[in-house]
Amino acid sequence: MMVSETIKLSVSLKNTRALVVFDKKAKSYKIVDCSKRSFCRIYLSKNCPPYCEIVVAVKDYALKRRTPKAEISEL
Repeated sequence: MMVSETIKLSVSLKNTRALVVFDKKAKSYKIVDCSKRSFCRIYLSKNCPPYCEIVVAVKDYALKRRTPKAEISEL
């Protein structure tokens, strides 16, 4: 039986909310939905940058590096 390494997360910060799928094995993420998506696409790039506070919080939570600064719940 194969154990899934993918987790689905709901992330909330003071003014941002996002749904993220994170693959622990590959250490990769996919932002499914984010309240700042239009801002990031217009001003930054087509994808979420690795320094985005949502991405950092997800990696902190999933890889157990440190306590995330966001409120995170698994779906």
